[in-house]
Amino acid sequence: MVIVFPGIIGFYYFGEQYYDNPDVVYPNLVKKVLPIGLTGIFVAVLLGAILSTFNSALNSAATVFSLGIFKRYIKKDASDSSLVSIGKWTSFALAAFAILIAPYVANAPEGLYQLLQQLNGIFFIPIASVIIAGFIFPRVSPQGAKAGLLFGLAFYIVTYFILELDMHFVHIWGIEFVLNIVIMHLVSWIYPMKERFVMQDAGVLNLEPWKLAKGFSVLLVLVTLVIYIFLGNV
Repeated sequence: MVIVFPGIIGFYYFGEQYYDNPDVVYPNLVKKVLPIGLTGIFVAVLLGAILSTFNSALNSAATVFSLGIFKRYIKKDASDSSLVSIGKWTSFALAAFAILIAPYVANAPEGLYQLLQQLNGIFFIPIASVIIAGFIFPRVSPQGAKAGLLFGLAFYIVTYFILELDMHFVHIWGIEFVLNIVIMHLVSWIYPMKERFVMQDAGVLNLEPWKLAKGFSVLLVLVTLVIYIFLGNV
């Protein structure tokens, strides 16, 4: 709603004037709707939100690399000071990389929002397929989950960005999801788990399901299919 609704308002004001340059719709809409004084305050708030999001992403990535990769696999006896240093250098490298690719992102042919959706497919579908397999298919082994994750990453990058198949990326997501599940089962058949995994309740939270959960889930799936069929020209 936050992203799409201003675009609808912008189309009401400007028509197709900015059809080939959609990234300028929002700032022009802000200048048209708000008075000059509030425009400055709004820009300050917007920049603060952007910087806080950027800093949070850098801190999260630096923590994951320093603790989850460097300390676990590269140098297990690393001191706290060295981990802090590694985290700073990781943040610096990611920030420099983001600055370097910013011009390419700004010149995205279909706009920033569409580009973000396309890039999300690199990690969104592989992670989602692994999580769903963990809930539904208890025979999927850790090796199978890792294989599905790596296959999904490579499949989407190769098919959409390298081969540039004449197919919408959402359709590639669907094919990728099915193939991920198949790959996970095949690898799990070759490298099975020694013991069948059974999810146990630790007693920390109340896991009693919502009484309307199943019906509401079916409703959400049906609504999604209806939107997909009528708006996707299936």
